Amino acid sequence: MPNLKSLRKKAVANPKVQWTLALRVLLHSFVFVCAGAFFGLINQFFKDPFGGLSANAKLFWQQSGPMLLALACLMPIFIRDTLTLSNRIVGPICRLRETIKRIGDGEDVPPLKFRKKDMWDDLPELFNKMTERLQTGAPLKPVDVDVTHATEPVAAAPEPELVEA
Repeated sequence: MPNLKSLRKKAVANPKVQWTLALRVLLHSFVFVCAGAFFGLINQFFKDPFGGLSANAKLFWQQSGPMLLALACLMPIFIRDTLTLSNRIVGPICRLRETIKRIGDGEDVPPLKFRKKDMWDDLPELFNKMTERLQTGAPLKPVDVDVTHATEPVAAAPEPELVEA
């Protein structure tokens, strides 16, 4: 079993979820830059419709190239920020899942705790209350069932017929 504390220090607690989000941010950023470049180039042609393709492309690159390169250089920062933010969302769910698995395997587990900046900050309290109730065997509150709206009685399922083969 991996050490939970070491998992929480990593930027990627759940690669499937977090890299899906990061790749989505990368795709959206790429589309944004490409669309900006495309519409900027069209705008350049509207400024000088008879300037020719190479002249307009050269002017566009001189005016907009540095901005497009800066956006491309910011991509790793966007990806890292996405991974950091998603770790605050995914990390607690991974911790909860691992704790549930350990309880299911019959292990005694300490109360669940999340980091201060993690999302789902009320989940550990609710989970710990539930597990404490289950461990102490405290009775559950009775559930009131309203049968005043029942229209038909519930029939028992017919017994299956025995057929010899």
